[in-house]
Amino acid sequence: MEIIEELSQRLKKLGELGLKHELDIIFVYFDEYNMADAHYFTNIWTQFERGFATFTVSTGKVCFLVGPETAEFVKVYRPFLESRIISLLLAPGAAYPNTNAEEVSDVVKDLVGRKPKRIGLVGSGSIPFYLYESLNFLATEIVDISSDVQRARQIKSNGEINDIKKAYQIADEGLKALLNKLSPGLTETALAGIGEEAMRAAGAEGYGISTILTSGRHTNSIFGRPSSQQLNDSLIMIGISPRFNGYCASLGIPATIGKVSAESLAFVKNMLDIYHTIEAVLEAGKMASEIYVISREELARYKLEKFQIYGAINSLGLFESEPPFLSKDPDWELEPGMILSIDLAVFHPKLFGIRFKSGYLITQKGFSPLSGFFDTACKIVTKHSSQAT
Repeated sequence: MEIIEELSQRLKKLGELGLKHELDIIFVYFDEYNMADAHYFTNIWTQFERGFATFTVSTGKVCFLVGPETAEFVKVYRPFLESRIISLLLAPGAAYPNTNAEEVSDVVKDLVGRKPKRIGLVGSGSIPFYLYESLNFLATEIVDISSDVQRARQIKSNGEINDIKKAYQIADEGLKALLNKLSPGLTETALAGIGEEAMRAAGAEGYGISTILTSGRHTNSIFGRPSSQQLNDSLIMIGISPRFNGYCASLGIPATIGKVSAESLAFVKNMLDIYHTIEAVLEAGKMASEIYVISREELARYKLEKFQIYGAINSLGLFESEPPFLSKDPDWELEPGMILSIDLAVFHPKLFGIRFKSGYLITQKGFSPLSGFFDTACKIVTKHSSQAT
């Protein structure tokens, strides 16, 4: 499906939300780390500055309210979208000698045709307080519709699914490179660079999270960054998340290098067994609570339940980890078109951290794995682990 048609359908849904809540205009907040909602409706991923993508309900018009640098970015990458520079988003103390900034109240009146009564807000969990306060002066009422948009994003379109599949192909190349070059004496940063080079060469436009590549006790830092520490006789945690056209893949595996204990080897194998048990129950119609209970029971069987910090499943799309999350409350049903990531992670005080992670498209008949290399990688890991004892 062409991206223009895809965006048109999404904006139509946004317009329906606007009418449902009797809104005049919708503000979709974004910044460098919270771009997903704005990308969903504009197919653009900016950086550095914060701003709003606005949608005028009566006209269906999209307009960026931004700083001067983002305005130029939009002009080049999405020339069919309007952007207007507003003074509220200028960096305090910075000089903008060739910028004519407008007041946000004047721009909003121009877009709506009058002072709006009700403004819809998407991104309430991320917007800075001062920007939220500024919206209160623009209208009589602010209506938070963030959860409505979140629900709309849970079922992926064919275009989104294809982008995520491509991201997983890129992730596979990165993981292959990492495992092929894994050797004693390399630093964590050097090995991470090998994987990142392969992913960039395969088409990654960026990363959903910074590459996780840690060893030994550093694996217990949950999402640790690579350091200058050399890889020798230890358990390694690998986590990669290349982004393609805004959409993320996410792969995570443990590995061993040099001599490790038989107890560590058993830890790796037990975690993989638990992972496969969770994988086997993925299907449309299953309730999150049911899978949550199964995952906790399996961890308890191996006496590992005390060392799990978060649930074993989350959605995946424009972020590497996004709602809904596996839990008992709130409960939710797996539906065809969802893309879910099993993220089985345990952080043991003595054996350290292990994460197995990959993605799945939920179908009418069960699931379709998104990584073509994950299962092979797991076999390589267990084989290496056997040789390491």
